[in-house]
Amino acid sequence: MKTVLIAWQANHDLQFVLDAFACAVYIVSYISKSQKGMSALLDQAAKEARQGNLDLKHQVRHIGNYFSNSVETSAQEATYLTLQMPLTKATRQVVFINTSPQHKRTFLLKQSSALEKLGPDSTEIESDNDIKRYSRRPKQLENWCLADYCISA
Repeated sequence: MKTVLIAWQANHDLQFVLDAFACAVYIVSYISKSQKGMSALLDQAAKEARQGNLDLKHQVRHIGNYFSNSVETSAQEATYLTLQMPLTKATRQVVFINTSPQHKRTFLLKQSSALEKLGPDSTEIESDNDIKRYSRRPKQLENWCLADYCISA
C-alpha cells in the first residue's frame, strides 16, 4: 500500500473521524465542490419559473433544464449518459423501505384505470407497497422481518 501511495503522488487529506454525519457531509461537499454556486443558480431558475406563470409541471421542467444546461459534466460521464450506460454497478441489491410514520410517508397513486373503478366517496387511492404486503404476508412467513420480506419480494 505504501508503494502505491508514494507512486500516486496525490494530495491526501487524512482526519480522525468522530462524527459519521460530519464525515458524510465532508465527503459530499468534496465530491460536489465543482458544483458550488448551484444553489444560487437554482434559486434564479425557480424565480424565473414562478414569474413565467407556468403550471407546476412546467416549472419543474424549467428548473431541471436550467440545471442540466448549467452543470459541468466530464466527457466520460457525458458519454455514459448518452449511451445510456450505468454510471455505477453494485454487487448488493438495495431496497429502500420507507419506515417513516405512516402519516409522513409519500405514496404512489393507483393507476387511472383502478381509480376510475372506485366509488365517488372512496378514499382508497394509494397503490400497494411493501409495508402493506408485509402486513398481509402468509402465516408461514410470520417469523420474517420487514427487511427480509422486502428483499425477497
